[in-house]
Amino acid sequence: MIEDRRAHERIDTLEGAVKQHIEGHAKFEAAIEHNTRLTQSIADNTAELVTLVRGAKGLRSFLVWVTPVMVAFAAVWTWFEIK
Repeated sequence: MIEDRRAHERIDTLEGAVKQHIEGHAKFEAAIEHNTRLTQSIADNTAELVTLVRGAKGLRSFLVWVTPVMVAFAAVWTWFEIK
């Protein structure tokens, strides 16, 4: 009888340890899933910023090209207006 009770106590202890392990594992899985969602959100936001920066670079390139042309046009216009 004593041996039987000890066996049941050991089994209960093992079952409790396994249950705690499973609960801990479930918490880690939930944390990993949450982290994955956050990482995806950050990646999406970063992609939007990259698109915005590329657009700004394109606008800057256009302005760098068009500004001298506009200055030359204004100089020629002023020269003809003065004469």
